[in-house]
Amino acid sequence: MKTNIHFDWKKIGPHVVAIVLFFLWSFLYFAPVVLGEKDMGQGDVHSWFGAQQESRLCYEQTGERTDWSNVAFGGMPTVGSEGTNIYNKVFPRVMMGGLPVLNAGILFFYMIGVYILLCVLGCSSWLSFIGAIAYAFATYNVVIIDAGHVNKCWAMATMAPILAGVILCFKGKYLWGALLTLVFTGMHIMYSHQQITYYLLIMLVVLAIAYGIDACRQKQMKTFWKGGVLALGMAIISLLPSLGGWLVTYDYSKDTMRGGAVLKQNPQGENEGTGLERDYAFQWSYGKMESMTLLIPQFYGGSSHYTMPDDSETNQLLRQSGQQASMLPMYWGDQPFTSGPVYVGAIICLLFVLGLFVVKGPLKWWLLVVTVISLVLSWGRHLAWLNDFLFDYLPLYNRFRTPSMALIIAELSMTVLAVLALKTLFSTPRQEVLRYKKNMLASVGIAGGLCLIFALFGKSMFSFEAAGDAQYPQILQDTLQADRASLLVSSAWRSLVFILLASAALWLYMKNKLKSMAAITVLAVLVVADMWYIDRKYVGEQSFSPKRAVRAVIPDAIDRAILEDPELKANPDPDYRVFNLTTSTFNDAKTSNFHKSIGGYSPMKLRRYQDIIDYHLSGLNGITMNVLNMLNTRYFIVPGSQGQPMVQKNPEALGHAWFVDSVRWVDSPDEEIVALYDFDPARTAVIDKVWRGKAGLEAAVYPEDSASWVRLTYYQPNHLKYEYASSIERPLVFAEVYHRTWRAFVDGEEVPLYQVNYILRGVTAPAGKHVVELKCRNKIKAASGWMTNTGSIINGLLILALIAMLIWKPQSRKTVETKIEAGQAAAGKE
Repeated sequence: MKTNIHFDWKKIGPHVVAIVLFFLWSFLYFAPVVLGEKDMGQGDVHSWFGAQQESRLCYEQTGERTDWSNVAFGGMPTVGSEGTNIYNKVFPRVMMGGLPVLNAGILFFYMIGVYILLCVLGCSSWLSFIGAIAYAFATYNVVIIDAGHVNKCWAMATMAPILAGVILCFKGKYLWGALLTLVFTGMHIMYSHQQITYYLLIMLVVLAIAYGIDACRQKQMKTFWKGGVLALGMAIISLLPSLGGWLVTYDYSKDTMRGGAVLKQNPQGENEGTGLERDYAFQWSYGKMESMTLLIPQFYGGSSHYTMPDDSETNQLLRQSGQQASMLPMYWGDQPFTSGPVYVGAIICLLFVLGLFVVKGPLKWWLLVVTVISLVLSWGRHLAWLNDFLFDYLPLYNRFRTPSMALIIAELSMTVLAVLALKTLFSTPRQEVLRYKKNMLASVGIAGGLCLIFALFGKSMFSFEAAGDAQYPQILQDTLQADRASLLVSSAWRSLVFILLASAALWLYMKNKLKSMAAITVLAVLVVADMWYIDRKYVGEQSFSPKRAVRAVIPDAIDRAILEDPELKANPDPDYRVFNLTTSTFNDAKTSNFHKSIGGYSPMKLRRYQDIIDYHLSGLNGITMNVLNMLNTRYFIVPGSQGQPMVQKNPEALGHAWFVDSVRWVDSPDEEIVALYDFDPARTAVIDKVWRGKAGLEAAVYPEDSASWVRLTYYQPNHLKYEYASSIERPLVFAEVYHRTWRAFVDGEEVPLYQVNYILRGVTAPAGKHVVELKCRNKIKAASGWMTNTGSIINGLLILALIAMLIWKPQSRKTVETKIEAGQAAAGKE
């Protein structure tokens, strides 16, 4: 049977070379990791590793995947799905070129994705190469690799090829469009970063509007609607392998900080609402003027922990004082802290402005609109009148935080329009290209002019004061501010130089003094030089450490002091908790590697546990010991007299479970959490009256029974077993966090499990000697396995069918698509 596969090496060769170069750039940037010599810290990866420690051990010991983990925040559900997701096995490895998936592979994936999009938009392989390099090395994209935000990185990497697939569908190339949309949307959904998906949807909606208007004007609505329906259908089908996991996450999110509020008021007396709190959600808002970092990387100092040159004023002052220079807080913007700027490149900014002048058609308007949307959303609280409205009324928007993340849209849109500008110049006949002379001069005037203004006058335009400067002596404040000013000025001059060099190459091409390939090569070298140099300031040699130091999970002296406690060794206890006050308690997962932690790290803490943190474990009201005691907090890690960590034992910890003598019924969750300030958890249980019927508690006071006892006899994170004895029926409270996925059994018979003390579990224990079991089973998660497997089979078969149709595509269909392309090309020229 005749196929449509024809290997034209003149066409394929440049793509192969580009892919090889992508591989080499990724390899070189992360060479210490790829060669196995070193590794990266990647904080979020280690936080995830700590949070998953108990789940891994449970699987190794029992062969079961647990639905619950106790290592962080007193205990919380695990998410994900059962079964095998097709998009988690084959495609990621292919798209990452076999490189390490946590760093170098991501960089390679960035480049491949944007390369596909630019090729689909008709750019040559070498222009697409420039765009792919520029996007992949956009500073934020590299910085988040170092931070370990790998799911975000993977989700971002799929955005460009998804857009490529949808555009192909709109252009009438249905088979290729369907295949790209299906595969990359499937991967995107699997990576499960809802905020990135939200931004992608914004880009897709604006793209559809732009193409729809153009299709209406060109009388191509049939092609538009057919392509749109096809793309939507592929997206829906691609969701199937990840549907189970999404349903689990969605169901769990109802109980988290992103779900509805439990309380009517917070500790400050302010009304609670649905979704995240506004101040929390808008904390990482990009300043309006801070958006200049897109053009001038160190406009706002760059980083909260930046290594300055030896001749900087601050380092000279420190040496004179006999102190060693270290990383300095050079960032002076409004965000709490940052690891680096959002810099897309001076050359990309120049070409983006040029694209606004020379690129025609719906693509320009799409890219311009989404860039503006990106900036507006990133400003967050700095454009409160609009973003407050969006936060209150735009569907699902109030479930996300970090508005500055919206700049990922601008990173992609500015890069694409910049390369389309180059495409316009290099596809214009030589004798006509000079018609863009004024556009070129205007672009240099705008981008270069901004750089020149800040290079000349930047020092006098700002105070360069940061919120945290007050903690330093005045003389150190002065040198820090002087160094920040110097960074802005030097960075502005640097960007201006790259703009002038790039514009000179283009000007020589327009004047027929330089061949197109030479001009493109010069631009590629300039882009690499610009982005590589800036990126290495934030993710360079300092980011790589010996493998053993990074990956090895070894208890430190404090961990050993707890693990080797004679009392603990004499009576092994798998279920005590530790409250570590020497770290950022509720943003650090290190403690979870070896202990059950009161703190931890998770963007999806249970809402009720966050309420406990706000009311009783931090903030204005300090720490409520009653709450820590009822959570069986046996150890505290606190700063010693010299600042060194030290362990303190808590003799008041109540243990795994205990009987109480009285019940205090309250009328609401607000009353319940406030009641925890002043009660004795060893004797009293505070219960919301909504549980009165289910709890089956008739009395409010129960006789003391000094002979009663209860002990933990079996422990797995999703299955706890206790033995107890009591002469009367009475409430039994467990030092475990309540969630609706838990069930209670007494001697094998299910009994009601209810909520006690706002977050704990309780049962009404019958008199006598009995065995109580608590078991966690997420029914939705249990059902997710067949959803995942069935969806994977459907997607796998459809992918094979699409590939087969591309290989053996009927000539008539190919001819139709060629005619559509010819018609659209003619319409575009008009």
